[in-house]
Amino acid sequence: MFKIADLRMSPTSKRLADNDPVGTCILPYGVVEEWTGDFNSGVLKLGKRTSMLHGLSSPECGLLAITRCYPHKDRTSILEIFEKAAAKASSFCYSSMIVTTPLTAQPVFCMGHSTVAENKSGCISGVFIFPALS
Repeated sequence: MFKIADLRMSPTSKRLADNDPVGTCILPYGVVEEWTGDFNSGVLKLGKRTSMLHGLSSPECGLLAITRCYPHKDRTSILEIFEKAAAKASSFCYSSMIVTTPLTAQPVFCMGHSTVAENKSGCISGVFIFPALS
């Protein structure tokens, strides 16, 4: 996806805490934050900023909780990416928008990789990247 976000910064983006957890890098052009997931439990563990920007009250969640804030047209493709990553060790990426209101949205990029054992257990990890909005 190649897109210029000509939207106002969401109120959530402005409220981000100054406390940086491990695995978070705040840069002049955005925030990069690590995340992990376990195939056995189905639980994803996100950083504070990623949770907040996705509108989640807890850093631990399921995949459907994350995708609910993305545009409907992106959800199926994103779910398919994670499904394929759970079936076979792979690297992946996607981009979308976290839509909070018709006039506010936050671009989001996700990159990750998965490891899958023969018994279909495994893990997935990566980073979320949130470009700074002016």
